[in-house]
Amino acid sequence: MKINRTSQGTAAIFTVEGQVDMHTSPDLRTQLRAALQEKATPVVVDLTAVAFIDSSGLATLIEALQATNKYGGRLRLCGLSTSVQNLFRLSNLTSIFDIRATSADALK
Repeated sequence: MKINRTSQGTAAIFTVEGQVDMHTSPDLRTQLRAALQEKATPVVVDLTAVAFIDSSGLATLIEALQATNKYGGRLRLCGLSTSVQNLFRLSNLTSIFDIRATSADALK
């Protein structure tokens, strides 16, 4: 998995490539925590190049969502592939997360 972080104003944008699973989600968690400590908002996680997320990846995103809510920030996901969208639907997470089509949409 590769993670690229960029900033735009107060926003932190994470572009993730590869699989987010029990082996790679700790790296994503570490990078997200750095942005959360800075109270970045919105925190955008671009999953365009992610074809698979397991339960540990979902837990990482839920933790980040809870942390941003604590300081009044926003976490937005974007670029979900069909398989990742289906996982979010099956897990009933589409009503919890702010999911946008593109990173440009997520920054609005």
